[in-house]
Amino acid sequence: MRRLLILLLALLMLPACAAPAEVAEEEPPAPSLQEVPEQPAPAEASPEEEVPVEEVPSEDHVLLTLDAPLADGRTLRLEAVGKRLDEYSVGVREVRVYDGDALIQTVQAREGIVSEGFEDGGYTDCWSTEDCMDALDLNFDGDTDFGLFAGRCNNMIPYYYWTWDREAGQYQFACILQGAEAHPESGETTAEYKSGSAGSQWVTEYYRPDGNGSLYLHRVERLVRNFQPDSGYLDIEREGAREVWLPREGDFLRPRPAEWSIEADLVLASREVPVYEGNGDGTVSYFTELWEFWDGEPQLVERKEYIP
Repeated sequence: MRRLLILLLALLMLPACAAPAEVAEEEPPAPSLQEVPEQPAPAEASPEEEVPVEEVPSEDHVLLTLDAPLADGRTLRLEAVGKRLDEYSVGVREVRVYDGDALIQTVQAREGIVSEGFEDGGYTDCWSTEDCMDALDLNFDGDTDFGLFAGRCNNMIPYYYWTWDREAGQYQFACILQGAEAHPESGETTAEYKSGSAGSQWVTEYYRPDGNGSLYLHRVERLVRNFQPDSGYLDIEREGAREVWLPREGDFLRPRPAEWSIEADLVLASREVPVYEGNGDGTVSYFTELWEFWDGEPQLVERKEYIP
């Protein structure tokens, strides 16, 4: 009887002890705080993403690539390397010259910048990558030369130019020209720009290459809109007087950065003036007067009437 009572008591206690074990098997204990994986914080935009792209200067990279054929049959590759300076402009720091895969020269933009007397910031200043570099045969020797857009202005755009030196096998800094164009048919390279008070003069410089391929000034043509002849009857509908200025005999004037001025260093050779005069009956006749200057003295050599 005693054994039977002990056995019944043990059976009654068994479910009470087993219940927690069943719960433990069905619901594993929650992990400790160290075991809870940390949720990543919401991604925040980097400072570069928060600022408009056009206001963030980029790192140096290739802005423009041009081919440069040479007279010996090779074609060099010119890579203008620079960066965006601000939201309005880009700047070139250097031009890398490749012959095939071989880098044969690195041209620094500062060569042109310093030659003009500007503080060397290391970069040119251009409004677009497409205009930052130009390739042309500046001196008609069959080798492609190149120029870098020098800076923005309210005039014709100046470029720093380098010409190919065959003997040295590399580019050499040559000059600065505004609005340069090469004219193979005449063998002349022109540069154009405004001058005078309020842009009253339009100047075209004509250059030719010497025996070494360096450019020298052949003549200057100038349109003077505020010129007044002695009669005072300038036909302003035809813009103004057209002048031709020549270097003095034996003078070889170079393009910038050489320093010279039209009035101080050149000689006025001719002037074409559109004029009109009254006929005394209320009508007006129009003429084109051609003046040539000998020893500084004007000589009227031709006077043609024209119908406006």
